[in-house]
Amino acid sequence: MALSDSWLKANHRKERAEREEKGDRDGLSVRVTPKGKIIFQMRYRYDKKLQRLDLGSYPLMSLKGARDEN
Repeated sequence: MALSDSWLKANHRKERAEREEKGDRDGLSVRVTPKGKIIFQMRYRYDKKLQRLDLGSYPLMSLKGARDEN
């Protein structure tokens, strides 16, 4: 299921028991910390190993901005 602005707004600063990850498309995903901080990540493989690159955090970076960076 793709990410949406409404999902990001609803989950920003919402505390949870453990870290959560949700994928979007084209290697873009978000990591939500237990305190509710949302971090955009680019996931890719290099040398047969899964790698992640942090792009920015919500709301300083919008979903559109993260998709453009990816």
